[in-house]
Amino acid sequence: MAHDAAALLPTSAGVYERTLARATDPTDILGPSIDALHGMKLNNPPASFLPYLVWEYGLGMLSPYLPTLYDLIGEGVDWERVRGTPAAVHQALGWIGYSATLEYAPPRRLWWNHIQLGLDRVRDDEADLARIDGLTWLSLPLRSDCWRAYCGYDVRALEGDEGRADETMWDDDSGVVIDGVRTKWSFGRPVYIVHDMAQAELEALGVWLEPIEGADLTWGDFPWGAFPWTADGALARSSSMMQATGPGPAWAVFKDAAGEILFYRRCRVRRPVIETLEGVYRVGASRFDPAPAATRYLYVEALTDFGEGHGSTAASVGFILSATPAAGCKPGLQHLPPGALEPAGPVIGETPVSIEFGRTVRERVACLLRF
Repeated sequence: MAHDAAALLPTSAGVYERTLARATDPTDILGPSIDALHGMKLNNPPASFLPYLVWEYGLGMLSPYLPTLYDLIGEGVDWERVRGTPAAVHQALGWIGYSATLEYAPPRRLWWNHIQLGLDRVRDDEADLARIDGLTWLSLPLRSDCWRAYCGYDVRALEGDEGRADETMWDDDSGVVIDGVRTKWSFGRPVYIVHDMAQAELEALGVWLEPIEGADLTWGDFPWGAFPWTADGALARSSSMMQATGPGPAWAVFKDAAGEILFYRRCRVRRPVIETLEGVYRVGASRFDPAPAATRYLYVEALTDFGEGHGSTAASVGFILSATPAAGCKPGLQHLPPGALEPAGPVIGETPVSIEFGRTVRERVACLLRF
């Protein structure tokens, strides 16, 4: 049906009024443009509209995390519908390529509103921490705090409130807080090494023994170790060489790409071990227990502290099996700079790695030395 502007006039209108209404009616000119406005901001809006739509929808707080305005409009509106729920946290973390499980503090705790994130992996870059922190806090209910995030290294507080264990060093979860970020971060990465001791390394340690023929020992074959005369000769030889390396302490030696020592880290474990199904130590998929008798395996493990070596990258790691801090250094130090160890070698089991030390990550290096 054709549009007639005169039809809107009262019945008392004359010919002049009706003719004027038809002559000045802008519908034919403006009508198509008016119709085109319907849904324009919803269906592929022009780029010039986007800043105003961000303001209209109240999405400005997300702009640091979704800098592309088309993504901000498309994702942000859906996020606002579920904001304050776990779904909002999962959606927001997905924008930056992470996922996490949410763990709520039990109601009995004083800070019952604390939430911890079990991230799917160690952060790709330290700059991601501010993005994870910001998106999580924006997505949570206003009453909730993102207290801590972890992956790979998770040591929990001992629940000893109102008991003798309260106010102790156990009364805190693992992790550190960095400037400008509210959440506490606790990451850990493992490096597993299995190394067969070479003759050159054993000679450098001064423990090399010539192989013997046959499977059984003869009286006085080895200067170290007490073995029955029925013991396997190869096992007794390996165990003797291992025992002769000394009691420790052992140190992990981290070097840069130029082969220069970055620092020494004291090993928290240095023990002969045997392979078992449910051992306390793990290297890859294998588990090991302290050896009650002769063995050819020596397990060493070092764990760096948060921020240790921050700003540097290790290109290799090796081990010194028995050394003490040099004169002038406190005997109990866990971290030593280059030149602060006596003796400073030989370094064995040196293995190429790529470890970028960070403020929020503890690096665990576990090595199984086979003698």
